[in-house]
Amino acid sequence: MTKHRPQPRRNLPHEVASQLRRDIISGTCKPGEALAEPVLAERFGVSRAPVREAMIELERAGLVQFETTGRTRVRTLEEKDITEIVEARIALEAMGARLAAIRWTAEDTRWIENSIAAQEKATTGVKFSKLDIAMHEYIMQRGGNERLVTLWQYVRWQFEMALTHIHRLQKKRALDLRCFSVMGHRNVLKPLAGRQPETAAKVMAQHIKVSIEWYTPEISEPPPASKATPSGKRSISSR
Repeated sequence: MTKHRPQPRRNLPHEVASQLRRDIISGTCKPGEALAEPVLAERFGVSRAPVREAMIELERAGLVQFETTGRTRVRTLEEKDITEIVEARIALEAMGARLAAIRWTAEDTRWIENSIAAQEKATTGVKFSKLDIAMHEYIMQRGGNERLVTLWQYVRWQFEMALTHIHRLQKKRALDLRCFSVMGHRNVLKPLAGRQPETAAKVMAQHIKVSIEWYTPEISEPPPASKATPSGKRSISSR
């Protein structure tokens, strides 16, 4: 007699949070948009309790914010937020690249090369952003420091939301932004493939540092003239 294995119990808060995270990052839910528990509960066919737990998870990830009135809104990232996110990424990813270079293999190089090829073929900002973030996550994971990856994950969702929104705001210049990013990724790969830890850390830090010029106009060191130079945006709030 065949015994049927019990179906694993669904994690409703996680399912709701995952879908809302995708909606926020893709821009389906726009910055500043209100997220009402009753509406979301009806949409997902669940009670308000899983929705409330999902909101707490998203608030911890920095994607939504709770107001004193009791409302929940999609977070609007201002210039200060973007600057802090980039500064955190520089510190974390420079160390991640340094550790990754020590462990780097030919297989890792092939993975990054395939990722860059896919980035060049990406037809939308959302697709490119996913590939971009996935590549940076791969490098962080190859560093082998789980605590460092955990810290990086804390800002990961906020940056992915910001990056996707920047692609939409840039409109005609989005292709320049992608070319700029791909060029930076190729530069990062060189010291990783050469197993040069200190150089990998410096190149990664510089790659992230110059990228902030696409988001804010006040960075002191703009991208080199030989590369696509952004015009600068003061915030990524909806317009």
